[in-house]
Amino acid sequence: MPEGNSIHRFAREHSRDFGGRPVRVSSPQGRFAREARRLNGRIFQRAEARGKHLFHHWEGGLIVHVHLGMFGWFYRRGLTDGEPRPTVRMRLSTREVIWDLIGPPTSELVTPLEHERILARLGPDPLAPRPGAGRFARALATHRKTIGDALLDQRVAAGVGNIYRA
Repeated sequence: MPEGNSIHRFAREHSRDFGGRPVRVSSPQGRFAREARRLNGRIFQRAEARGKHLFHHWEGGLIVHVHLGMFGWFYRRGLTDGEPRPTVRMRLSTREVIWDLIGPPTSELVTPLEHERILARLGPDPLAPRPGAGRFARALATHRKTIGDALLDQRVAAGVGNIYRA
């Protein structure tokens, strides 16, 4: 299962590879086809990580929300790797790079209001530039379970998973 550190790495890499550029977007699998048509050719502004949630911000106020769940992953492909596998939910590509999204339970276009609501239900992200340590301490102090269970509660600390609990 991807943890918050993987999501932050994807956000950095996607911002580096696509930021400020028009991006081709497709959905070989077809489950993201309508959204891909709306995004195709638009300028990718930036990627944002919050816990285990990844947001792609596009020109025109469009936002893609991705949660990789247990089995989802982004794969960076070479330009000569050929056609995408039929399991690719979303392919992002430029002349220089290709990224394929495979297996996420969540990949959706959200409004700015929906984006804010998703962020509001998450606790502070310990990997964020400003992690919100005070908010984390207050949430931890009022949690009624063990510290390990509290850390897995995404309302307490966004992005922590079993690998860090152990």
